[in-house]
Amino acid sequence: IGDFIRHIQEQKGFSNTQIPVSCFTATAKQKVITDICDYFKRRLNLDLEIFATNATRENLHYTVLFKASDDEKYITLRDLIVQKNCPTIVYVSRTKRTEDIANKLTSDGLKALPYNGKMDANQKIINQEAFKNNEVSIMVATSAFGMGVDKSDVGLVVHYDISDSLENYVQEAGRAGRDASLQADCYVLFNDNDLDKHFILLNQTKLSISEIQQ
Repeated sequence: IGDFIRHIQEQKGFSNTQIPVSCFTATAKQKVITDICDYFKRRLNLDLEIFATNATRENLHYTVLFKASDDEKYITLRDLIVQKNCPTIVYVSRTKRTEDIANKLTSDGLKALPYNGKMDANQKIINQEAFKNNEVSIMVATSAFGMGVDKSDVGLVVHYDISDSLENYVQEAGRAGRDASLQADCYVLFNDNDLDKHFILLNQTKLSISEIQQ
């Protein structure tokens, strides 16, 4: 990067101050930020000014509800959606469940669409755009949904199944309340069996010896 910028400077006769340099990231840790600043100072004598927002999302309210069965989970999910009556993302752990729950909600009068990584690419775009444009207010999705979806009015995120990591949960729940003036709710509908399902999924994603050797 430094060599490229220096080359442009030499070609155009610019000084360092005439070419603005910006670096953007959503998740860089402090050590990485320091390394980037040191690099540009050392290579181009540029002092980068840091603009960072507070990571605390004070407009998000987190709640965990224990539900003994899938039937209880679904009834609670439906009640939460009716009560909030706002753009909603429901996160589940399996692709088939996105379609099952979306169909169930739709048959109960709450129009919903599924989204998962195994869907046809065109259908994923259609469903995502329908949600972004408020043609449908509920998206039932796996963790494949959300990257690049900057929808400011999502007021409810429900984890029908728990996330596979705290980092993923924070990212997924954080898609609620992008508009800081909006008070949004994040629910986890917890069941002890969810942990067993995640252990099974983790075992299925383990690399085999042959894959490592390849």
